[in-house]
Amino acid sequence: MLAASARLVEVPDLVARGSYVVVHAPRMHGRTTWLRGLSAGLAERGAWAVVRASCRPKRGAAEGVSGERALLEAIAQAAGEQLPAPLRPPPWPPSYDVRFAGVVLSAWARACPRPLVLLLDDVELLPREIRASLLSQLRATYEARPRAAPWSIVLSGSDEVQASAVELLGPAATSLRLPDFTAAQVATLCAEHTEETGQPFRDEAVAQIAAISGGHPWVVNVLAREIVERLRPPLRQPITAAHVIAAAERLRGAWV
Repeated sequence: MLAASARLVEVPDLVARGSYVVVHAPRMHGRTTWLRGLSAGLAERGAWAVVRASCRPKRGAAEGVSGERALLEAIAQAAGEQLPAPLRPPPWPPSYDVRFAGVVLSAWARACPRPLVLLLDDVELLPREIRASLLSQLRATYEARPRAAPWSIVLSGSDEVQASAVELLGPAATSLRLPDFTAAQVATLCAEHTEETGQPFRDEAVAQIAAISGGHPWVVNVLAREIVERLRPPLRQPITAAHVIAAAERLRGAWV
């Protein structure tokens, strides 16, 4: 796996400056893995209360629970798992009107001894009206940060929601696309296999993986997995371009 710091290296500085960041990419592009790494890196700094939560609806959610309340409950649960007690959000009354989720986050920001940083994944899975309401409230309270609003928010979602998210957040938002792997990053991933097993990838093999995948993270990993777990060349032998081509043909046959 690549360190989160190797992709979108500017995001930690944007968080430090209090920006609201929209990171977008297609599915299977490593967004969740990247966000998990970003969360760990920010938490290590110890300057903020960092919470990473998913907007993905939970299976078996209670009937009648609105999308906005469900998201707030997911954030509260994540905070309970990821933060020490003094940094967690204060409880809100069960009858709270969740049309005003921004007030809940403002109350948390007021009570928290550190600036609050929210990392929200799978934003495209929020119902459109819930997403619009939440983003509008975040924009409305942006000037109150960090005393009465989250200091920084990173929203991770699909390319399709990027434009609407930026429009609703307005000047508060910085939009970035999570990039494909570069050839150098593909080489870094292959080198991790070599470090763990002693089996090298020849330069021609690395170049072939980068060319066939176009740098798409999921395809890079599928190709590499097909080689080392299915073709399984002996560890004493290097992985060559022929192995990559054979793996690609096997995968193509399975998909077609």
